Amino acid sequence: MLVRAIALVALLVVATLAYLWWNRRQGVVRQVEIPGALTPADLGAARGARATLVQFSTPMCAKCPPTKALLVRIAAEYPGVVHTDIDAEQRLDLARRLDIMRTPTTLLLDADGVVVARMNGAPNESQVRSALDALPPGPDYSI
Repeated sequence: MLVRAIALVALLVVATLAYLWWNRRQGVVRQVEIPGALTPADLGAARGARATLVQFSTPMCAKCPPTKALLVRIAAEYPGVVHTDIDAEQRLDLARRLDIMRTPTTLLLDADGVVVARMNGAPNESQVRSALDALPPGPDYSI
């Protein structure tokens, strides 16, 4: 009986540690270098003048709609930044090319369409803002 109780406690400790490790990785911004740029044809939409937030989603993803709402709101606050949502099931070729293994995954593209940051899982507002703030300022078109 004591052995079973110890085994159960050990299992709970391991499961708790695994959950904490997994949860800590949610939305973490990683700087990446993916060769080549994503074109508007790749994305199926126009890129932003300063940056593009590309979200890969799937219909069964529970965290995708709130993530989309967050990204759309933040993109609206930054001049020259747009949000594009891509269904990973419909664009499996692009998801494989970019090594998208889970949804939501958000890629941050610079003005040239080069992937400069990646957020696996649902990012929070401060993570998205810090990634955008790390980009160089957009072009000033004031005349």
